[in-house]
Formats: sequence, structure tokens, C-alpha cells
Amino acid sequence: MLKTEELLNIKEASVWATEHLGKTVTPSNIAYLINYGRIKKVGDNASVLIAKDDLFNYYKAYKNSREFIWKDQLGDDLNWALSFEQYTESQTTKHVHRLHPYKGKFIPQLVEYFLDNHTDKFKTETFFKKGDIVLDPFCGSGTTLVQANELGINAVGIDISAFNALISNIKVKKVNLVELQTCINDVSHWLRQFTSEQANVEFESKLTEYLNKYNNKFFPSPEFKIRARKKEFDDKSYTAEHEAIVLKKYNEVVELYGIKLKQNKAERFLDKWFAESVREEIDFVSEQIKRVKSKEIRDVLTVILSRTIRSCRATTHADLATLV
Repeated sequence: MLKTEELLNIKEASVWATEHLGKTVTPSNIAYLINYGRIKKVGDNASVLIAKDDLFNYYKAYKNSREFIWKDQLGDDLNWALSFEQYTESQTTKHVHRLHPYKGKFIPQLVEYFLDNHTDKFKTETFFKKGDIVLDPFCGSGTTLVQANELGINAVGIDISAFNALISNIKVKKVNLVELQTCINDVSHWLRQFTSEQANVEFESKLTEYLNKYNNKFFPSPEFKIRARKKEFDDKSYTAEHEAIVLKKYNEVVELYGIKLKQNKAERFLDKWFAESVREEIDFVSEQIKRVKSKEIRDVLTVILSRTIRSCRATTHADLATLV
């Protein structure tokens, strides 16, 4: 007699995985595994189900392979607890730590491990207590400062980058959240008015509509990702073929709406990273921020603007260093 396969919906799978792993696994985490072809889905989009055995095997292979590989390279005395693999991304970027991306940022749990008063097999004594002062001479985005404050430890940070110092300071300063929200709403309102009559809004809508239809037809999720992981086709030639088709359509839409992609000058990074319409929006918001009276609020809004424009630059992260 054939064994009946136990199927779980996304919510049930998240509950099971949380109990199995001893850490929080959200429905979004399960959906990610499905969308990226790690776990095969059963059923249609209205009632997505996955096999419990598939989920079990995925987590077993993932955990065992990582720990085994690293211990094989570095030795069995490796403190695997410092991998912090039991934490989700939302936990490793908790509260103010997710305010702004930062290259090379370490997670707050690592700082807590060395600053708090616990001991274990590897950390046999403690070095800090409440009321002490911690100096971080290369404070970066301020992770050490925040975690020291959480533990009741005073902290001083130093960094050669003025922007790093700005991020660090807004993470540990007190800000009037009601006033901040009011200013955010005001700036957002002014920006919507500024962009309401611009052609790029309709251009983006038209392009998005086309891309959604195209992706659904030629890059359906998760089927395409599953086939790609199984190497059922040459993904380089396949994507290159469709890239050429989409680029042709893109250029047609750009010409149709008269979108000016390049700015008149290319002297600074801001001149190279952004299309002209985006640069105009950035400059507009920047001017609105300068009008805010409170320096604390201005600083927070500046970091918010930085995070926003980082997401809409006209170049990939890998290409940033090549723009000279």
C-alpha cells in the first residue's frame, strides 16, 4: 500500500518549521522557498500546498551541509553558535538596525555575544558590565553603539565617514516620532504633487504593465526558477534572448514618452547614477528636507532619502565602483 503524502499549506508549514527548527519561520519564509524553487508546490495559486517530507529534507540538507562544510575546513572546535543561523533576517536587522543598508555590517547578535554577561564553552569570562564605556574606533553604521545601549553600557563611536556618523547618531538619538511622521507625510505630499504632471509616471506604469505580462509568460514563478535550478535549459542564452526583446520594447516606450535618461553633465556620481527625472525628484525632496526646522528630524529624513535613492539608481551595486 502506498504511503499517503502529508501536505501542508503555507501557514501550517511555517508552524511546523518553527517547531522543528526551534526558531521563527514565517509564512513569508515558506513562500520564499516556493517562489525560488527550493520547495515544490502542489496545487494552484489559490490553494498552495507543499509536502512535509520535502520541507524536512530541505532543512536537513541546508543545516547539515553548512555546518559540516565549515567544520571540515576550520576544525571541529569551530563555535557554530556564532553562525547565528537560527535567526531570521528580520531578527538580525531588528529595529533601528534596518534603517539603512551598510556594506560589511555585522549583526547585532554578534555584538551582544561579546558584550553581555553570559559565559559558555568558548567565552569563559566576561569583560563588560552596566555603566562601563565601550569605544568603537571604526563604528560604521553604529551596531556596537546600539547594542551597548541596550545592555546599559555607555558607548562612544568614531568614524572617518561623516555619513556613517550620521547613521550612527540617528540610531541612538531620541526623536519625536509624531513630529517625524508629520514631516514624512508633508514631504510625501509635496513629492506627489511635484511628480503628478510628469511623463515618467505614465512611462513607469506602461513599462510595469508590459513587464508583468512578459514575466508571467516567459518567466513564470516558481516554475522558471525550478527549471533553472535543475539546469533544464541554458539560462544565459535564454535570458540574453529575452533581454534583447525587452530592451527593444523599453527603448520604444522611452521614445514614446520622451524620457530623458542621461543628465546634461556627468561630473559627479549623482550625475551618473540617476536618470534625469529621478535626479529632479531627489533634488526636490532634498530641498524640502532643508526647510525642516528640527536638526534631529532633518537628519532622519536625510537617511531615509539616502536609502530611497539607493534603491532607484540606474546602475547595479556591482557597477558602482566602475563609475569613474
